[in-house]
Amino acid sequence: MKGKLPALLALLPLLALRGDELPQLNVKPWIGNYAGYERRSFQFLISPSGVGQLTGMGDKGVMMSSRYAIKIQPLVEEVLPNGGVVAKMPVKDGWEAVTPAAINPEKVVYRGTVAGGARFEVNFEFDGDQITAGGRLLDKGTLANPRFVLRFQVPDAYYHESDIGKRNDKAKRDRVDLVRTDGKKLKLDLLEPLDAETEPFSGPGVSQARLDIAGFKGHRFDFDAGPNAAFELWNKGSVALIEGFTLGWKPDPAKDPEGKARAVVKVR
Repeated sequence: MKGKLPALLALLPLLALRGDELPQLNVKPWIGNYAGYERRSFQFLISPSGVGQLTGMGDKGVMMSSRYAIKIQPLVEEVLPNGGVVAKMPVKDGWEAVTPAAINPEKVVYRGTVAGGARFEVNFEFDGDQITAGGRLLDKGTLANPRFVLRFQVPDAYYHESDIGKRNDKAKRDRVDLVRTDGKKLKLDLLEPLDAETEPFSGPGVSQARLDIAGFKGHRFDFDAGPNAAFELWNKGSVALIEGFTLGWKPDPAKDPEGKARAVVKVR
């Protein structure tokens, strides 16, 4: 649905390319967002604070609430000498739009800055029901060992169900299928408590993931880390994945020095 919208583009704030937030659209239903992409089965938007949001279509052709959205957060992680990791979130006044605010674009590029002055670039490309995402570190700032990452945050699709028995019955067939970078395949039950970040699950990294969750109204989400990158799976400790979890996408700087690695998400 890549429509050509010359009349609408004339309404967009194309000149405000720097400031505390990304430029914003003033066309429904994208008002207040930097970019919007729509298909029959989903919507994808990028907020003025650089966060991607993928929301599936619900019942009777009505888009599901943003509470069901998979959010894509770009940020920088600083790797400490002891192997620990500190997340550096983008600062509010550090955004720069490389491409203008747009509806149904083929490609969107923008940049952000985190505390410590490290700068990064984010890329999204759109082709039918496929979203390609990536980015790269532009400047280390004062950080010693930073890396660019994207966090795909999967919410609790049953947040509205207060009856635990009913919730568990709805989710009894839900699965997260993983293919790790070592070739091992896993089928994870959403109702089973687990520490997803540990070796038996996330292992050396995840190359592919498939989400089959009834709470997303029949939509299936396929994730592929692509060459020279991997996902790390984690959740809120030793709890069931039904409570929500994250796929942290990390390109390998040694294998991808030019920042060409890309993750792919397909909505089915």
